[in-house]
Amino acid sequence: MENQRHDRERQRASRATWTLLLALMVVLAANLLIFRSILDGANSPSEAAEASQGGGEASGQGMAEAASDALVSDGEQQDTAGEQAYDPSADPRSAEFAVDPSRTEWNFDASDTKTVYLTFDDGPSENTAAVLDILDRYGIKATFFVTNINPDYQDMIAECYRRGHTIGMHTYTHDYAQVYASVDAYWEDLRQISEVVEAQIGYVPCFIRFPGGSSNTVSANYTTGIMSELAQEVVAAGYQYYDWDASSGDGATHTADELVEATKADTSYGYDSIVFLSHDGAGKETTVEALPRIIEYFQSEGYTFAPIDRQSRVAHHGISN
Repeated sequence: MENQRHDRERQRASRATWTLLLALMVVLAANLLIFRSILDGANSPSEAAEASQGGGEASGQGMAEAASDALVSDGEQQDTAGEQAYDPSADPRSAEFAVDPSRTEWNFDASDTKTVYLTFDDGPSENTAAVLDILDRYGIKATFFVTNINPDYQDMIAECYRRGHTIGMHTYTHDYAQVYASVDAYWEDLRQISEVVEAQIGYVPCFIRFPGGSSNTVSANYTTGIMSELAQEVVAAGYQYYDWDASSGDGATHTADELVEATKADTSYGYDSIVFLSHDGAGKETTVEALPRIIEYFQSEGYTFAPIDRQSRVAHHGISN
């Protein structure tokens, strides 16, 4: 009996010991979890800072690449935190297209491929955004010969350029009497529009289009022989002027259907290379309406599209003054 009593006491003591040990282990595990959470909390700020630095390096590399490329794809400018805004002066076209009197080589040869150079005069205006959206939809780059007729839309010059289109200079005022009052008056007008363009894209481009084209006769009402003189002077100064081979006829008021039919009639000669004149100025809503059909007409005739650059064929009219 005595031995049995001692055995029961030993068993109770053993169970008590194991129970105590289990309780101690639970307490220890709980303390370890608490200690670990404290350590994690202490480390998280430094880890966050490290992660932030790593992300900043990746973003910085992306911004450097974007600055070297300069263009944002799909016509969408990024303006989120940590990303560099579009810098037109970093665009490689700035070195290629800037006015440079030392560069005298121009292409006057007919193209081997069927190419249309869509050009838009007299903008920017309230119609320019719609023109840009249509060009984006068809994946086409064009050339905009800009003015300052609607100064509230100057920022659209930068927008056109950012989307990959060529910027040329047309005129600051488009007032024939003022522009062609003298040779000096023309150069003053060109200087003024040059300043506007430079403020928007970071440089003065070499591409220009005379108001009325080089073949205009209205200039003779103000200065005899001025176009003959200007045509030589602008080229000597490093510019190149571009007239056109065909037009939609939207310089006057027409319906969209009439513009499409005029385009077909004016390009029926079948040139491989066509510098095509249209307008994105105020009041040219029918041009916007007709533009998709004009593009699709040229596509159906096997043409591709390109913006003017230094390798494009130069279109000159015969000078009449």
